[in-house]
Amino acid sequence: MLTDKQLVRYSMQFRRGILGKDDDSRMQCFAVAAPLEALLGLRGIKARLVEGELPHCNHFWLQLDDGRVLDPTADQFNAFEGFKPMPPVYLGPPTAIHPQNRRRKTKRPQQGLTHP
Repeated sequence: MLTDKQLVRYSMQFRRGILGKDDDSRMQCFAVAAPLEALLGLRGIKARLVEGELPHCNHFWLQLDDGRVLDPTADQFNAFEGFKPMPPVYLGPPTAIHPQNRRRKTKRPQQGLTHP
């Protein structure tokens, strides 16, 4: 199991691999968080992709089993008023950019449909 410091470092390296040299995380939360969820799962770290609705956009991050947030693109909101400055990868309790009222849902097939 990784320590918190190792988890943040691992996530930061993964983020750099996805975002490249510019490391611009704006509008890249799903592109980073979704594959990171799968990679962490392979390492035995349970994390779930969560989608939250903010006033100006939706945002994706990972929720760990212990309730903490692992947000590999938290810094993308640093330019917006009303949000406190965040590091590139945030690990900790939910903040204003992590509304807890929405979970990532998958569409389920409708029941009772027949195919010709």
